[in-house]
Amino acid sequence: MELPDRALVVGLGMTGVSLVKFLSRKGCKVTVTDAKPGEELAPALAALDSTPFVGHFGSHARQDFLSHPLVVLSPGVDSGLPLIADARRAGAKVIGEIELAAAFIEEPIIAITGTNGKTTTTTLMGRLFERAFGDVFVGGNIGNPLIEYVIRGTTAPYLICEISSFQLETIERFRPQTAILLNITADHLDRYPSFEAYAAAKWKVFENQTADDYALLTRDLSPPSRLAAKTLFFSTRQTLQEGAFMRGGELVVRVGGQEFSYRRDLSPLVGIHNSENILSVLLCAHLHGIDRDVIEEAIRDFKGLSHRVEFVREVGGVAFYNDSKATNVDATLRALESMGSRVILIAGGKHKGGSYRVLEPVLDRVAGLVLFGEAKEIIADELGALVPTRIEKDMADAVTRAHGLARTGDTVLFSPMCSSFDMFRDYKDRGEKFRTLVEAL
Repeated sequence: MELPDRALVVGLGMTGVSLVKFLSRKGCKVTVTDAKPGEELAPALAALDSTPFVGHFGSHARQDFLSHPLVVLSPGVDSGLPLIADARRAGAKVIGEIELAAAFIEEPIIAITGTNGKTTTTTLMGRLFERAFGDVFVGGNIGNPLIEYVIRGTTAPYLICEISSFQLETIERFRPQTAILLNITADHLDRYPSFEAYAAAKWKVFENQTADDYALLTRDLSPPSRLAAKTLFFSTRQTLQEGAFMRGGELVVRVGGQEFSYRRDLSPLVGIHNSENILSVLLCAHLHGIDRDVIEEAIRDFKGLSHRVEFVREVGGVAFYNDSKATNVDATLRALESMGSRVILIAGGKHKGGSYRVLEPVLDRVAGLVLFGEAKEIIADELGALVPTRIEKDMADAVTRAHGLARTGDTVLFSPMCSSFDMFRDYKDRGEKFRTLVEAL
């Protein structure tokens, strides 16, 4: 990609910092705009101490969007903002960080998207490929921006990238050699006008692939149109002639006329949702020629990630689990499916749109629902008549209430169904606070 002499970076989070550094090194005069005031951006500004740029903070100036030929959006910046539409009408090229980075990358990219399971799958895939091939790059929407790979200037055999719907909105030529779509369920309906619009963003991960590439997706989904890439499915519900599937207590891969099977209990990860995640990893690994022994070692050794149905401790015969990463209803549904028969569910946070009645099929195992946060009344209106429900003012009271409701043999599951931004910095902050409260019981 040929870069212009001026570029606007929208959003100064971790990715924004990397974008400013990259564009500046490429000779662009960089302007940064962020709606947050400068004092809230102090760590980012400190990281750019030696990098030349112009910063406009506290609000967005329309002239910035009209006067730069290239506008690069950080992840999470809404590509439908009126100022961005103004920039496009003025002739600016508007792209996201993923599109910019990919223009400077020749190495094969494995892109993983989906509503739930992206980070677990990306991390497991990265560790497996690292065992097989050495120093792979793992990043994207998971901590390490893809543009950082370009900045560091070294070569990795594979790039394993988590990609969000927000990042996919602005791609033009981004082409992963292997693209994986884990699932699509209602999420981010506070951002998208409809579920269909959200789903369309997810399907974009396949749009630039060719017949030389692989498209891997759950058998639960049907592509809206024929995919150009070689398409293989994985499923926990169906036996497949080719692809990956469950058979009793085994995870089976059929590719190239061969069949490979792995014990499901080889992995310590619980739940049918993690079976789906592991199936996608197994299928991808075999397509890339990784030895069975390496695959088994990686699956066995991966203990999972924090804040994802994570056991905290047992108190008086009651097991407490932290699932703070469950920021949508489907994630909580999947967590409940992996639990026993009597669960006290703690939920609530910032409402993201969509219905909580998705939980109805598993509410028979919920003995009590304890709610707090911005969405507590909305959830109570939808589920309060179906399960005994208590509303509390904050997390501390919710944990105390759940502890009081639980009896020996029960599980207390903190699985919020909502984002954390009403009361916490992020889902990690929320999960750590839950863990601290449970440790204090």
